[in-house]
Amino acid sequence: MITITDEAITALNGVLEEQNKKDHYLRVFIAGLGCSGPSYGLSLDNEIGKDDKTAIINGVNFVYESELETTIENLVIDYIDNEMGTGFIIEDPSALKCGGGCAGCH
Repeated sequence: MITITDEAITALNGVLEEQNKKDHYLRVFIAGLGCSGPSYGLSLDNEIGKDDKTAIINGVNFVYESELETTIENLVIDYIDNEMGTGFIIEDPSALKCGGGCAGCH
C-alpha cells in the first residue's frame, strides 16, 4: 500500500489543524498522464463516494477511487522543504523512466 514518510505526516497534520479539517481524508487521485505513466495529486476531502475505498496508513486517513487500488499501492508520499521548494511530492518507484526529457517524466 501507500507509504507516507514521517515528514509528510507531520506536515499533513499541521495542514489539517491549521485549516480545521482534522476529520478530512487525504484523497489520492490521478492528476494527469505523462510518458512515464500517471502523475498523482493529493487533496483534502470529507466526502466518500460509493466507488471510493478508504485506508488508514500510519494514522493518516486516505480515500481513493476503488479502481486505483492496485495502481497506487507502491506510491511514496513525502514532504520537502529545501532550496528547490516546499510541498508534498508523490513518487511511484514502479513508474517507467523514459529519459526523453519531457515535462511529464518522473
